[in-house]
Amino acid sequence: MKKIMNHKIIATLLLLVTMFPSCKKDFLDVNKNPNSPETLDVKHVLPTAQSNIAYIMGNQLAVLGGFWAQYWTQGPNANQYAQIDQYVFGSTDADIPWLELYKAAANTDYIIKNADSTQSNYAAVAYFLKAYTFQVLADGWGKVPFTDALQGSSNVNPKYDNEQVVYDNLIVMIDKGLTLINPNKTSPAEDLIYAGDMEKWRRFANTLKLKIYLRQSKVRPDVASAGIAALSTEGASFIADGDDAQLSYSAAKNQQNPLYATSQYLQASNLTASNTSIDFLYNLDSTDLRMLDYYDPAEAFDDYVGINQGEGKILTGAQSDGNFSHPSATEIVGATSKVKLMTSPESQFLQAEAVVRGWLISSRTDKELYEAGITSSWQSWSYAKDFVLTSYFTGFLAQPGVNYDDATTTTEKVGLIITQKWVAMNGSQNFEAWTEWRRTGFPDFFPISATSVIGNKFPRRINYPSAEVTSNSNFPGLEIVTNPVWWDIQ
Repeated sequence: MKKIMNHKIIATLLLLVTMFPSCKKDFLDVNKNPNSPETLDVKHVLPTAQSNIAYIMGNQLAVLGGFWAQYWTQGPNANQYAQIDQYVFGSTDADIPWLELYKAAANTDYIIKNADSTQSNYAAVAYFLKAYTFQVLADGWGKVPFTDALQGSSNVNPKYDNEQVVYDNLIVMIDKGLTLINPNKTSPAEDLIYAGDMEKWRRFANTLKLKIYLRQSKVRPDVASAGIAALSTEGASFIADGDDAQLSYSAAKNQQNPLYATSQYLQASNLTASNTSIDFLYNLDSTDLRMLDYYDPAEAFDDYVGINQGEGKILTGAQSDGNFSHPSATEIVGATSKVKLMTSPESQFLQAEAVVRGWLISSRTDKELYEAGITSSWQSWSYAKDFVLTSYFTGFLAQPGVNYDDATTTTEKVGLIITQKWVAMNGSQNFEAWTEWRRTGFPDFFPISATSVIGNKFPRRINYPSAEVTSNSNFPGLEIVTNPVWWDIQ
């Protein structure tokens, strides 16, 4: 991970010169340093873009998603995330995620524009990462600067595009990237995700397209079905076991998992297990053993104990942090815990949903894909994996609430698929889990936070950052957190 840290300075310099869409000051008006190159080789920019994305998806948006997907809640003896439990994520809270995601987009854009004739694979990866980044932006905030963005001082007031415009262009970007994959060109050895394996990137791209289309399952089902049918016709392959798009970290200082580093800095027990998750995992006839990977047991009881969503700050009497479970200090919030962007379980659940909707032709049935997603998830964790080849796991799949054969309608089948996707994403893909809940309404057992300040409602978007509110003359106006984004039709 030394590459990530070495390129932080490169990213800062590059982005100050060209990138953030609402930057008012022209940083080009400086004396030129003859010892500093005016352009950077794209191979130095790629790991920076990847680390920008991972920093946000594994830190600020991991916390936001962790609370709003009800994996975590605020601990009783700290306050860092109490407002998120109240469904408040203010404009200043949004500044860093917005900035870092646009940094990532800017770096990918730089790669696309500056890759030479031998570096088409670098450009391909950049197109895929740019699409991934803008989907996160559109899914979180709704309308975002897109067509006018990333122009630096040429346009410091970029207009906001509707999400549909962004979404349609995500597919265009991915398709451009796919045409650039060339085994005879230089492999991006600096790639922190797949180490330059372009066939894995092809599967990533196809899986991202599948996700983009399924996100439109309610708002534009004709577009979604046609796009997925085209993937079938093309014989597209998707992320499979061993193909997880993830970044690894080191225990060395400044090379650690970003949420771990943040937690160490805060030195307070903010993140506590939510009973929404604990109860679901525990109360099955056969306990979901992934719980032992997702959470550490409460020290006082040597058992798994959560807090009802939002109640951490209103519990009466003295409370010990040791009375409750917290995200696993090794698997989830450890120094070397991975940040996962897309995974094999997610891929197989996406395929299962597309098959059950009749949109994807697959050699596997929806049930086989559903069970493969669960199996892949169990196999990806240190404790649960040891039980996959035992009768315990067979019993787990056969029990009520998990058994796919118990579902008879498309809605019931999608409900099982998305609920198990929610379980699989615990702690590792929190923002995506919250996003899928918004799209589908599953899981369908979320309680309103006990300290909600928005009434009997859930948050359905992120507030715009203060920098945009105050600096971009084309800012379209504030949105309240309960206003759904375009594809969120319930």
